[in-house]
Amino acid sequence: MQKYLKLINNISNLKIRYANIEDLHFTLKLHNQNVLKEKFFSKEKVGLKKHRIWLKKKINEKMLFICAFKDKIGYVRFDYINKKNLSVSIAIKDKYKRKGFGKQMLIKTLKRKKISKFNIIAVIKKQNLISKKFFLDSGFKFFKKNIYMIKAKG
Repeated sequence: MQKYLKLINNISNLKIRYANIEDLHFTLKLHNQNVLKEKFFSKEKVGLKKHRIWLKKKINEKMLFICAFKDKIGYVRFDYINKKNLSVSIAIKDKYKRKGFGKQMLIKTLKRKKISKFNIIAVIKKQNLISKKFFLDSGFKFFKKNIYMIKAKG
C-alpha cells in the first residue's frame, strides 16, 4: 500500500513543459533507444546535427512537451497532419513504463489549449499490443487498421 501511495504522489507531481534546446541530448537519446528497440516506425538512428535542426523546429511550433517529476522521464510530441488533426508520439524512459506516468503525460498534454482543439491520431505498429492497450486506456477509440483517435475537446 505504501508503495502504491508513493507512486500516486509521484504521478501527481509530474510536470509538463515545452521543450527547449537544453533537451537536445535527452530527446535524441530517448528517440534513438526507441528506434533500436523497434518501437517507432523510424528505422534509422538520428545524428546530433539532424536532431538539432528538428528540435529547433519543434521548439518553435510548441508541439514537443518534456515531462519530469524529479528528472526528465519522457516526452510527448505532436505533429500536424492537417488543420483538424495532429499525430501523437510518446517516449518514456524504461524505468517509468507501466507505472502510470505515460498516461498522465498524455492526459496533461491533451489538456493544453493549443492541443485540445485538434483531433489526435495515434498510429501504432500492428504488433505493438502494449501501445494499443495504452491508447485505448487513455480514451482513444479504434478508428481503422492501426489508427486510434481521440476527438477534439474545443
